[in-house]
Parts: sequence; structure tokens; C-alpha cells
Amino acid sequence: MAMGEILVQIGKRLYKRRKEMGLTQEAMAERLGMSLTFYGEIERGRKRLSIEKILMVYEQTGMNPDYLLTGEEPLEQAAMEIFRNCPEEKRPVLEQIFSNLTEMYR
Repeated sequence: MAMGEILVQIGKRLYKRRKEMGLTQEAMAERLGMSLTFYGEIERGRKRLSIEKILMVYEQTGMNPDYLLTGEEPLEQAAMEIFRNCPEEKRPVLEQIFSNLTEMYR
């Protein structure tokens, strides 16, 4: 994938997270310590985030840097999200499923 397309995809993921949080571009830019213009350019895929700003995105939005950069949720994080959303009484079954899957892939 070309760098331009990667930047566009990163911008789309930031846009989606910003909307999920109910923030304007201005509010998100302020949280990330950058100008509104620069943030808008990042969402449009025209500017890059520095490593420091990628970490700031993580701190301010909870967005995993792996997901931000690649669009792929780390498996551990996805599994933990499933577990957190699982009703307490069904967790033993879910734990057994994870255990079985782990054994299958060894």
C-alpha cells in the first residue's frame, strides 16, 4: 500500500474515533496539542502524525497505536473487549472457548 493511502486510512480511523467520542475537529486538535488546520490535514490524509502524537492519540482516545497505524486490532485487545462485554455468568464458558482455541493453535 502506498504511503498516501496509508495516511488516508489513518485519517479515517481518527475521524471514526473522534465521532465515536462526540468531539469536533477543534476539540480533538486541542486534546492532541495541535492546530485545527493541522489536525484536519491529518484526518484528510495529507499530514503525518509524529511518534509523540501517536502516543498522544492513545492517551487521549484509548486508540491502540497498532489499530491506528494498521487498522488491525491486536488479538489480545479484541479478546479482552469480548471478555469485558460478556455477562458474568457466561464468562466460564468464554474462558473455556479461549482455552480450547489456544490449544488448537499450539
